[in-house]
Amino acid sequence: MKYWLLIFSCICLFAQTPEELAAQKAYRTNINALLIFTSEAGLSTGLYRFSKPGVKMQIYTLPFRYHFEPFAKNLNYFVSGSLAYSVTRLDTEVESSPLSPELTLDNKLKTYTAGLGMGMRYKSAWGVDILGGAQLLYSRVNTSAGSQESIDKDVKELFGSEYNDNITYKLFLSTEYEKEMQGFRSYAKLGLRVYETKVGFDLNALSTFVTQSDVTSLSFGAESPPFFKYAENYMRLEPYLKANYLHGDITGVVGFNRYINLGLLAYWYTPEFPSWAKRFYLEISTIRAEGLEGYNIGLGFSLK
Repeated sequence: MKYWLLIFSCICLFAQTPEELAAQKAYRTNINALLIFTSEAGLSTGLYRFSKPGVKMQIYTLPFRYHFEPFAKNLNYFVSGSLAYSVTRLDTEVESSPLSPELTLDNKLKTYTAGLGMGMRYKSAWGVDILGGAQLLYSRVNTSAGSQESIDKDVKELFGSEYNDNITYKLFLSTEYEKEMQGFRSYAKLGLRVYETKVGFDLNALSTFVTQSDVTSLSFGAESPPFFKYAENYMRLEPYLKANYLHGDITGVVGFNRYINLGLLAYWYTPEFPSWAKRFYLEISTIRAEGLEGYNIGLGFSLK
């Protein structure tokens, strides 16, 4: 696998044969698939099984977003990003997996991802927020022998020389509507995210953008009124439903073009202490599609 990855990382400045171009496109598609399912909100730490490529993916991720104070009426900047680690293994005996032809029952595909970006939010007088921005995702990918290796060993090997490095552009645009009714904070969100991966790092490759894969999401949810209090702290619950639609090259890898998230968030608000945290939360959800099933459990916090 290391020789296969090395070939793709070196294809930058030289003329390419049709076979090389097709192989490079397949590799970029695989990377986009891995990144989409390790950087999407609603796909946090958990285990997922993809029946068509015959693989299971274990994900550990930490997404974040921080909004700055408005610099003009109804306008503010924000930063967002994520850290993620995923392990992909064959779940069944197949001749060749669309996600990675090099995967066998005796090895695994490891992906480390770090993303950082920024954007702008416009808050209208009608309760509609419009957000847009971009992220740059850096990823390292490799296969390793031994399907039962520990995460500690994987992290220690992060800076090894047998990994393939990739840069991915992620552009996003979303519209969010929120309304409070009888103590419930209900909302609806519509979002679009597009991805393109660069295998080569020459300036010509990095300066151009061609959409390879994209995800459209529509979500609904409602945050309940406070129902349990302790001193100044209190708890709220938020059930949600999210429909996701995939387009582009990724659909040929994962074998489906839509999936559903159904989940529940439990928020613990801390207005007094600690001073840096607005709330802590626990998220439990499930994901379903024709060709995908999984669950995730996430812990996190929101900054004040």
